[in-house]
Amino acid sequence: MNETLLVHRLRHGHWVALDVMVALLLAVAFASAAQLRNDLPQAVAALAALPVATRRGWPLPSLAVSLAAAVTALLLGVESAYLPVAVVLYSVGAQAPRRRAVTGLAAALACVVAALLAAVWPFWTQALGSAGFGLALMGLSWTAGLAVREQHLHAARTAERAVVEERLRIARDLHDVVAHSMSLITMKAGVAGIVAETRPHEAREALRLIETTGRESMLEMRAMLGMLRSETGDLAPAPRLRDLHALAANAGIEVDLRVDTGDLPEGVGLAVYRIVQEALTNVAKHAGTGCRVRVTVPETGVVEVEVADGGRAAPRDGGGYGLLGMRERCLAYGGQLTAGPLPEGGFRVLARLPYACKDTP
Repeated sequence: MNETLLVHRLRHGHWVALDVMVALLLAVAFASAAQLRNDLPQAVAALAALPVATRRGWPLPSLAVSLAAAVTALLLGVESAYLPVAVVLYSVGAQAPRRRAVTGLAAALACVVAALLAAVWPFWTQALGSAGFGLALMGLSWTAGLAVREQHLHAARTAERAVVEERLRIARDLHDVVAHSMSLITMKAGVAGIVAETRPHEAREALRLIETTGRESMLEMRAMLGMLRSETGDLAPAPRLRDLHALAANAGIEVDLRVDTGDLPEGVGLAVYRIVQEALTNVAKHAGTGCRVRVTVPETGVVEVEVADGGRAAPRDGGGYGLLGMRERCLAYGGQLTAGPLPEGGFRVLARLPYACKDTP
């Protein structure tokens, strides 16, 4: 069961109602003092508390009205009249544009200090203590509002960055699934069309492979879409090293697969699977020959993936996102990827991905 703090459950209307209550309490407190003393300055101070009710929607206008009434009350001798101004300054720091927020704070501090000193002139030294406390209270209130504002901006930027990263991850996975499957289906469909009359048995084999590939691709895409819609996290496991044999068997080309390592961490294993999948797609699309696939751990904490074919050293990926996706997967784990033609002919993709060993403390 998800439990959230009470402040996260409050809506905007609840906060506005709370502001109205605070404004009324401050106004009643000053008004009560004015009634007991038959004192006009306390009544003016009560007017300074009323803009607290509107501070959330109009922080700067509320500050201007509250500050004007508070300065008037301070000049008339009410030393605590700056309290509502301190409350409004919190909203100024939290909501107003940065430059206007700083200007509002400076104006409030200057006006309150000047009013406190002018109220007891020439005995201005008596107001130094009250002025210092007022400065500290208003400055702390404004700083608290600014800190909350920065926290919200940081949280928004973090959430936006997470959304972008998730979009890139989904785009890579969709590209790997769709590009591999569609390339294989297109190639086999072409073969089936060519040999349909002369070698019907081979055509039927190609059609069976098309059916199997299409069905598996649909299942994987449904699993990915289910992951996006799921709220429980009860998902099918992602492809890992042990699934490379099935991938090689259905690649539509002759694949010499060698996996000389045990199981890897889930993220690294998925990255290796996707790199091999995309590389096999490029081989089937551009070379049309068999290839050699090796997945090894030449040193502790680094997995090496090599996919090489014996076809013509033609440009790969056709300006698409295959090599880019493989390179992004390597960079995500601090690795590197090199891809290019071989001197003796053919094309090779070599990826090195470091990972944390299980026995590493």
